[in-house]
Amino acid sequence: MVFDLPLGERHFSGEVEEPLSWVLAIIALSFAFGGLSVFNLSFLLSPYFIGVFLGFALHELAHRGIARMYGMHASFIAFIPGLIITFISGFLPFAIIAPGYVRVFPLGGWVWDRNSILYSIAAGPAANIILSLVSLLLLNMTNLHSFKVIAFINSWIAFFNLLPIPPLDGSKIFNLNFTLWTLMILLSLVLLMVSGWL
Repeated sequence: MVFDLPLGERHFSGEVEEPLSWVLAIIALSFAFGGLSVFNLSFLLSPYFIGVFLGFALHELAHRGIARMYGMHASFIAFIPGLIITFISGFLPFAIIAPGYVRVFPLGGWVWDRNSILYSIAAGPAANIILSLVSLLLLNMTNLHSFKVIAFINSWIAFFNLLPIPPLDGSKIFNLNFTLWTLMILLSLVLLMVSGWL
């Protein structure tokens, strides 16, 4: 998530705007988690694809939705180098999630507010934490393996994004509210371990 000037005042090369940005990001993320199996139609119906799709979409929509709730303009932007890195990670033993970001800038009359910035940034990984928790609860109720996969993927997305390394969400939350960052990354780590062990 990046706070920026209005679109007409600043431009970065290698960026793709909505709605195409969503399509490219989903393709890159699906390959990062599924590798060459993305070419198998059954993968699109698998818990891996569902977990990635839900996790990514809810993460970015949470950023965007909370920012808009606080009166800011927000849209998802795919970043070509990030898409390539995410895509290539399909050949690695771990997924790198960096297909793009939600670009936010103030609308007329809006004043920068610390809490609105914090909450709009924290909303992304919080959405993954909630989805992971809900999936573990459903796993406990139904014993369906699919919920374990969805829980693991979303706990990984949350944990990765919460690392205090720029430009990840974690670096911003760390600087704005260390207590909230500590609670969130510890919870994501616990969920990651629990969903990996079950």
